[in-house]
Amino acid sequence: MILNRNFLFALLISVLFFNSFLQSSVASAERFVQDESFNHDDLWDRIRSGFSIAGPIDHHAIRKLELPYARNPKSFNLIVKSSEKYLFHIAEEIERRGMPMEIALLPIIESAYNPLIKSNNQSSGLWQFVPSTGKLLGLEQNVWHDDRKDIIASTAAALDYLQYLHKKFNDWKLAIAAYNLGEGTVSKVLSRGAHKGRSRDFFDLNLPIEGKQYVYRLLAVKDIIANSRKYGIKLRPVPNRPYFETVKIHEPIDISLVTRLANISESEFTALNPAYNRYVIKVATEPRTLVLPKNNKNVFLKNLETYHDPRVTWQIYHVKKSENINEIAARFQTTVKQLKAINGISRNRNLTLGQKILVPQVSAENMANTGTGIANKMLQANVHVVKSGDTLSDIAKRYGTTVKRIKTRNNAGDLFIGQELVITKG
Repeated sequence: MILNRNFLFALLISVLFFNSFLQSSVASAERFVQDESFNHDDLWDRIRSGFSIAGPIDHHAIRKLELPYARNPKSFNLIVKSSEKYLFHIAEEIERRGMPMEIALLPIIESAYNPLIKSNNQSSGLWQFVPSTGKLLGLEQNVWHDDRKDIIASTAAALDYLQYLHKKFNDWKLAIAAYNLGEGTVSKVLSRGAHKGRSRDFFDLNLPIEGKQYVYRLLAVKDIIANSRKYGIKLRPVPNRPYFETVKIHEPIDISLVTRLANISESEFTALNPAYNRYVIKVATEPRTLVLPKNNKNVFLKNLETYHDPRVTWQIYHVKKSENINEIAARFQTTVKQLKAINGISRNRNLTLGQKILVPQVSAENMANTGTGIANKMLQANVHVVKSGDTLSDIAKRYGTTVKRIKTRNNAGDLFIGQELVITKG
């Protein structure tokens, strides 16, 4: 999603004003949505019933864009599978605001419903915001978290912006084109067309080809969802019910502790909370939001209530002058390999003055006794990155430890490629 920087300030003022306008209309829409939204067992039926953006009766460009999806039904259903965790929330928000349900398909175009995907232009998240646009729409980005990847925050920002664009252009196809091209580009095309007496209809406008193709692609996906049998695609059914619920966190907490208390895997946590960049959820002045599977929320809250040990075992450390990673690892009773893995430091990269890295929380007593048995055990730790074909028993045998010890140390369930396991002997 590209946005013309010349219009950033004007957009900020307009979006803030428009948000206040939305509140009254949203309240009345909510009452209608609550009555109608659960008439469908399959979420796709609900989404189809909300389609309202008209396309041309027949358009070669749209038919051409349908072909890659239709020829690869397995690939298309992989995208559908990726959407299952997020689709209900997005559909709910779209219905609540009275927007066309085609917009729920935009993340298919933007990110294939993968919130961790990152593009060459630094856009990120389901809705693919570039950093400047994300900041403009209130999506915080720092060393701890990037709210462009936050499922709830980024969805709200994307829908706010699309509603603003629709109010500006009074046409959903133009609003969607502007989401891709930037409102400045669409405004200029409309101005030139008006000067020459041309139609404002989307299909008649001389928009840049990437903007037209963006809308055509959305209409192509819509047609496949609406007429999946025609294309030989059997859509995976998606239950028309919430997949997740939220929890407010008022104190910092390790992600590994969250997964343990909620009884979920690290991969499930990351899929629902892709905004968090570190091993710790940092809480500053405002609480942070955790997204947990619906059936695990109460499990987490109950376990958290009875948990009385420290909730944080990692902290940010500022590298001092001439300090190297070997010295830092020894000071904080860990290994160079673990520090590099946790902080994403490449093998040959040197640390720089003031660089922020994540290190273990170590008590003053242990800091003074780095030669103790506890320190020695920590220094024996290894970080294993899971590769294709790895099993827990193979990894345990390789490092001279046990499957039980690996599971306990990492709260490990099913392994996934790229997973980092901290391995300790003894």
